[in-house]
Amino acid sequence: MWNIPNGYTWIPTTVYAGLPPSAVYAGNDSDGSPIYVGRAYFEGQQLPCKVMPSKNAAYVSYAGKEHFVSNYEGLSGHGFTWIQSGHGHVPAGAVVAGNNSGEPLYIGRAHFQGSLTPGKVHRSHACLYIPYGGDEHAIRSYEVLVGSQRSNWVSASSYGPVPDGAILAGNDVDGSPIYVGKAFHDGDLIPAKVIPSKNVAYVSYNGVEVQKHQFEVLCNGNVSWVPSGHGQIPHNAVVGGHTSSGETLYIGRTHYMGSLTPGKVHPSHGSLYIPFGGAEIPHKSKLNNVPFD
Repeated sequence: MWNIPNGYTWIPTTVYAGLPPSAVYAGNDSDGSPIYVGRAYFEGQQLPCKVMPSKNAAYVSYAGKEHFVSNYEGLSGHGFTWIQSGHGHVPAGAVVAGNNSGEPLYIGRAHFQGSLTPGKVHRSHACLYIPYGGDEHAIRSYEVLVGSQRSNWVSASSYGPVPDGAILAGNDVDGSPIYVGKAFHDGDLIPAKVIPSKNVAYVSYNGVEVQKHQFEVLCNGNVSWVPSGHGQIPHNAVVGGHTSSGETLYIGRTHYMGSLTPGKVHPSHGSLYIPFGGAEIPHKSKLNNVPFD
């Protein structure tokens, strides 16, 4: 399980619950209200969003319009910088905050009509899109948010190669490597096992193992696996997802039937669940959690 000391993480919340701790400031609305960095799912896409606590609102830009969202993940951490860029370019270390049909989306910001508004950098469109005044606005010159640590979630699919720097989690019974992933299923964002040799990822849900073909893979960073059990969460554990009711899920792994398999640590259940052989297998005491050094 993992959080990221001296780096950043995404924390699930709502516009009615207040900002997460160490929320990342992005700019201001035209009336001077502060805006923070977030990301949210909308129409099947994960998109950067602008979070406006003074208005109990968050907005994404999509298909030419600005859209309100109530549930989002707030970016939390320290050590960020904004670097000038434009025309679809992003600097090294740019923070990935979403995807559009598998293409990574990055966090940018730009001055617009008296505001400093964050949005999504869409490289193949060669611009930043910001949500403002009910519409989606394309801007060619912008700043990009760059993080202080190198671990990040990269959008992937079963039809493409495993991303560079993917974090190894273990091995299947035939020795095939398994990587750390996460994927959405039935309203939950769930830690996943990604098996490139089988062109698939799996999550465990409601007693069964579920195939996923669109997912994210954790890449880069200095990590170690720390023994734990009974749903306990060590300091600096990395968040691997959340339930539809808002409970945070973490990444764990355990040895099972000749494999070393990752899955989801569900604190309120006091258990690690792994997807294996078509089923969801609970483990109370034999689990390992993954903090960053």
